[in-house]
Amino acid sequence: DYWTEAVVFTTSNNSFGPTEISYLENRFCTLAKEANRYILKNEIEPTQGNITEEKESELEEFIDYAKIVMGALGHKLFEPLIDKPKITINVETPEELLLFLKRKSRKSGKIIEASCKRTNEGFVVLQGSHIETIDSESIPPGIKERRQKAKIDENGILQENILFHSPSYAAAFVIGGNVNGLTQWKTKDGVSLKEIENSEGN
Repeated sequence: DYWTEAVVFTTSNNSFGPTEISYLENRFCTLAKEANRYILKNEIEPTQGNITEEKESELEEFIDYAKIVMGALGHKLFEPLIDKPKITINVETPEELLLFLKRKSRKSGKIIEASCKRTNEGFVVLQGSHIETIDSESIPPGIKERRQKAKIDENGILQENILFHSPSYAAAFVIGGNVNGLTQWKTKDGVSLKEIENSEGN
């Protein structure tokens, strides 16, 4: 058997090592199996490896972009033959969408709880949110600077509203590291922002 076409995904700074590549291979193989459109010929079952929660969020965002590119190229490798039932969500205006993020920090051991409001300008992390005070090594420089300048008290409570232009930047500000805001921000009913935006796009 011969192949006639290859699609290669890379990073601009060659930042993925063996652990990240193993995770991506595992996830891509799983997605392809679930879609059940092609025959996989991997002789070795890829392992997911042991990665941090922050790195997992970063890689999942990479996977989302890869799926978009593959679809744009006309390859339905990761698209199921039958779509999963879509969640129908009634949101009258963007201003009415209140989102929440809650997780236990591995750095401080504290429960981080924050609220965010989607507006026409972006995503506002609301005053009173509990902010992780310890930065991760993976934190984007711009977010690190915003955290240093923000009004946060000694208990990690945000004393002002702060606007961000993307949900991932808003989430990164809260947890002090890279994170996929589309999956981390959720409504009070547990519906993710990603599910909401997918529903709004239909």
